[in-house]
Amino acid sequence: GFGRGSAQLGFPTANLEIDWTDGAKTPAAARIRTFVDTHDTGIYAAWAQVADGPDSGVYKAAVSVGWNPHFGDLERKTVEAWLLHDFAADFYGRTLRLLIVGYVRPELKFDSLDGLVAAIRADGDFVE
Repeated sequence: GFGRGSAQLGFPTANLEIDWTDGAKTPAAARIRTFVDTHDTGIYAAWAQVADGPDSGVYKAAVSVGWNPHFGDLERKTVEAWLLHDFAADFYGRTLRLLIVGYVRPELKFDSLDGLVAAIRADGDFVE
């Protein structure tokens, strides 16, 4: 990822890898790409699981799908999940399962970092 979730914003996120090639994909990669290509940008409510981690519980998550307009440095959409659970350790390189259950709000550009942080906090509260 971009290292912004925890470092700049205070919300640790898991960035999903998106296969942007036009060729054949694994079933999981195809599902992610289809979702990104066919759904509106914005914030979604989800259930999430780190399938192969030491803590494989299922937890609520706020998921951002889009361009991250506050930072304005992306050429492609991203999918970033904020799992609303305190994990004992990070889960880089692990398999993350997401079940998107609802659309929360459209993607917005904020005038300040404080505005963005307040909106992310509100998204988490809403999903909880």
